[in-house]
Formats: sequence, structure tokens, C-alpha cells
Amino acid sequence: MTIRPELRQRVLKFIVEFKGLIQKTVAALIGRKSAYYLLSKTDRAPIDEDTFRETLAALKARPAHAAVTAGWIESMKSLDQADGPTPEERDEIEMALFRESQDRRALYFQLARRLRDLPPLEGYPEPGHREPLRWFARLQLKALKALETEEERLAVVQECREYQHWALMEIVAEESPEAASRGLEEAAFWARLAVEIAERVRGPEEWVSRVRGYAGLFGPNTLRVAGELDLADVRLEAIKPLWLAGSDPDQVLDPGRLFDIEASLRRAQRRFDEALDRLADARPISHNPARVLINQSSIQAVMGEHEGALESLREAKPLVEPQRDPRLFYILCFNTAVVYTHVGNFAEAAALLKAVRQVVAARGDENEIPRVNWLRGRIAAGLGRNNEARALLEQALRQLKRKKLWYDVALALLELAALLLHEGKTAEVKALTSTLAEIFESKKVHAEALIALGIFKDAVEREAADEELARRVLTFLFRAGYDQDLKYES
Repeated sequence: MTIRPELRQRVLKFIVEFKGLIQKTVAALIGRKSAYYLLSKTDRAPIDEDTFRETLAALKARPAHAAVTAGWIESMKSLDQADGPTPEERDEIEMALFRESQDRRALYFQLARRLRDLPPLEGYPEPGHREPLRWFARLQLKALKALETEEERLAVVQECREYQHWALMEIVAEESPEAASRGLEEAAFWARLAVEIAERVRGPEEWVSRVRGYAGLFGPNTLRVAGELDLADVRLEAIKPLWLAGSDPDQVLDPGRLFDIEASLRRAQRRFDEALDRLADARPISHNPARVLINQSSIQAVMGEHEGALESLREAKPLVEPQRDPRLFYILCFNTAVVYTHVGNFAEAAALLKAVRQVVAARGDENEIPRVNWLRGRIAAGLGRNNEARALLEQALRQLKRKKLWYDVALALLELAALLLHEGKTAEVKALTSTLAEIFESKKVHAEALIALGIFKDAVEREAADEELARRVLTFLFRAGYDQDLKYES
């Protein structure tokens, strides 16, 4: 504890007043001279650290009393500073910090209470210990997220024994794919943190091997999302022996997770039959069969098997609990709506929009908002509400460009172009070619897709583009997003 010297006398005075101590009592506790020195209205020379600590102890106050009091004094002083934010802004800042501190205090108190009755952190988890530890791990994840920097989170995991157990590894690892829609750097961090935790788990060798193998799956998964497919494959193959050498007789950790993550990689590599085989292996043993079915549907959609994709999604629907896993529920609803648009069932797609928007709003997932606006625009166009569709697609296009999601930009642009060409507004389609140039310059769109976009751009410039061409290129881009070797046939 370090309290700045100029605050020490004021901190001690406040504690005396807060405790309701009279001068005689203070004198009896710390001596007459010290009591006079402390209670004097005139600030004296700063109290040295040792004297401050001794006085605090004599007053039967803990270090936390001093820390809380010093923080309050600092906050009060900051409210009246002349420079910096306005008084109204200071009020807003301090109220936000006050609410945040209340939330953190409640969280840490809850953690402390739970820690008293915590099941063993070491060894293979007994049946009655698993859910209490997972519940505790969810609290710990909240505490880690409340820290300001990744370095602080890493330090806690490395130094605090109670943060070194399998349940926290499990929930931190699963935070990685959860974070991928917000940013790949964040997703990569949670994957690395899971490995750090796993390396410190104690127990039977076979169990520790499985724990480390499980944690190791999520780094390759992040590389797959980033498009580093060859490296993801190498890393995944490297982690398999650790997983296979492990033992988890009660299947505490999801035994289907390896197959599920490998299937996603094979899909990205356009090895669709292998991906479906891996999902067939995962489904009977997975802790989350809904996720397996949704993954399966995405592969079927890429292969053009839209009815099969819808059947997989319908099968997954009763298995998804919206409150327990809002992200998976969002993916289910969003993907179902998109597949409905591919088969021309725009009314069914529109019926899902409310659920999609509610989940995105509740999660505060800003990366998904542009995609939702694109989907809304696509559905509105399919329902013949052209003005609404145009406004939504233009909004989505602006948002996606700001986020530099160039493949999604191409999809939104072609959707908008098809709408404008349907209305005969070729001049306005020409204005979109500047965005096409940005897509080319980004180098984030693969060669076959660029060929298709180049053919469309050339047709626009020659005033030879029509709605049919725009929709043909759009359909190609949907499939080529996961099949980069797919050839565009003009």
C-alpha cells in the first residue's frame, strides 16, 4: 500500500472521524503528542510511511480503509480541477467509475466467498466438483475481463494458484472463438491465455495431457479465421499427439471439440467431404451437438445444398438455448435467414430478423451490425421494398468499408448494384466502381473473386451490366468465399 505523503494526514483524520473517535481515545491509542499532530487543523510536514502504517494499525484500521479513503479524496479533488473535462463531463466520468467500482467490489467479494468452499483445483475432477468449479471459473473470467490490460490478465494467471485449473482453461479457451467476431487479436490472446493456464494445471499425467491438448486447439482455430490455413494445419497436427496421449474417462472436456475445430479448418481448405466426415465423428460425442449441426449446415450451404443446410439448422434449433448461448443462437438465426434468401423464401427470413437484431443489440457486438444491415437490405429487396433495401444496403456498405471487411463489402456492393440495375439506374452503379477499386487495392479478396468482380466492373464501365450479371457474380461470391479454387464462368 502506498498513499501519497500529502494525503496521509487527511486520510488518518477521516478515519478518526469515520470511527467516531474522540481526542482522548485517539491520545490513548497513539499518544498525546501524535494525537495533537494528527487532529490539528493545520497540515504539518508529510507523515513518513512507517509512522503512517503504525498510526493506522493503532487506530485499528486496515490498509483497505486507507486505500478507499485516499481514492475518495483523489476523486473529490479531481471534480474541482480547472483544466481537462467540463464539470458535466467530470460528473459523468466519476459516476461511471463509481458504478464500475461497485460492480467490481461485488464480483471480488463473491469470488472471495466462493474460494472458501472451492472444490480441489488439482487432480481429476470428481463429478460433484465440476459444475461448482465451472461456476467459479465464470466469475474468474469476469474478473479477468475487468482488468485493463492483457499483461495484467497474464500476470494473474501466472502468479495466482486459484487461477490455474482446468475449468478456467476451458472457459477461457472457448472465449477465443467468441471473441473472433470482435477482433482476431483478442481471439488470439484468449487462446494463448488458455495455454498458459493449461501449462499450470496439476493432476495425473494423462489428464494434464488432455487439458493441454484441449487448450492447444484454439490457437490453430484463430489462425484459420485469419486465413493462415497452412500454419493452422501445421499447428493443429502438432497438438493432436498431446490430445491423443491424454485421458478423460468421464468426458469432462468436450471430446468432440477436436473434430469440430478440424472440420472448420477442412471447410476453409475446401476439403468439404473431409469436413463433413469430421462432423459426423463429432456429433455423437459432442457436448454441443447444435454447434456441430450449425457447422454442418454452413458446409452444405457452401456446397450449394441449401435444402440440406436448412434441415441441419432446423435440427439444431431445439438444441440451442438462447439465454445460455446467445452467440450460437445468433449464428443459428442469422445463417437460417441467409439460407432462406438463397432459396427465395424472404418472408421466412424476415420473420427471423427480430431475433437476430435483439441478440446483436444485447451482446453489443459491433462487428455484426453491418452484416445484419446487409441481411436486412437483402431481405427488403427480396420483398420488393426497394427504397428501404437501398437505404439499408448503402448503410451496410459504409459500415463494412470502415471496418475494412472487404469481402463483405463486395457482397453488399453487388446486392446494391443489382437493385439499382433492376431500377435502370446505371449511372448510380457507375459511381460504385470507386469502391470496387478499393476492394482490388485491399488485396484481401482472392484471385477468382477478383476476376468475377473485374468482369462486372468492365461491364459497368461499358454500360453493358444488368441485374442478371450482378446476381450471377453475387451468387459466385457466396460460394467462392469458402471455395477459392471455384472458377467463375461468365
